[in-house]
Amino acid sequence: METNNKCQRCGEGRLLGWHSLSDEEREVVRRLPASAEYSFDERKARHRWCNRCWYEESSGSAHLA
Repeated sequence: METNNKCQRCGEGRLLGWHSLSDEEREVVRRLPASAEYSFDERKARHRWCNRCWYEESSGSAHLA
């Protein structure tokens, strides 16, 4: 596993982009509290989530699936 895919918070989960999440995981992400700073479309395009603790990483570049 690449170190940049490891969660910075828990160290156990993997950071996954929107297109790598399962349908159930996407539903969890939709329900997470979001910063007013980012639109949902921007979050989908540029953020990654830990599939263990649901830490949300924001970055400056879009993630391609």
